[in-house]
Amino acid sequence: KIAGRVGDSPIVGSGCYARHEVGGAAATGDGDVMMRFMPSLVAVQAMAAGFAPSDACQQALTPIIAAFPAFSGAVVCLSSDGLHGAATYNMDFSYSVQSEGMDKVQVVAVPDMKTN
Repeated sequence: KIAGRVGDSPIVGSGCYARHEVGGAAATGDGDVMMRFMPSLVAVQAMAAGFAPSDACQQALTPIIAAFPAFSGAVVCLSSDGLHGAATYNMDFSYSVQSEGMDKVQVVAVPDMKTN
């Protein structure tokens, strides 16, 4: 991060965002770039508009990629009905999930949007 800057995580909508009736999202990566685009807020808004979590994450990253093609980042979403998904660009990214009825934690590897 830039010297003297508070990280992007405490900026509502940038590092994380949630709406009880929709779900939540969290972002990671190049925070100095990502905080300009509020990717967690955009992802939750996309889920509210009917996008599946993975598609909502891609929607959140697309304008960032267009403006900063060398950036690296990822967004992960969990909908209020328990669906989850993520998208990543220019970085290896995986997340873990476990819900009721699962015997163990599932690690989900996310394909890079840059190579797909």
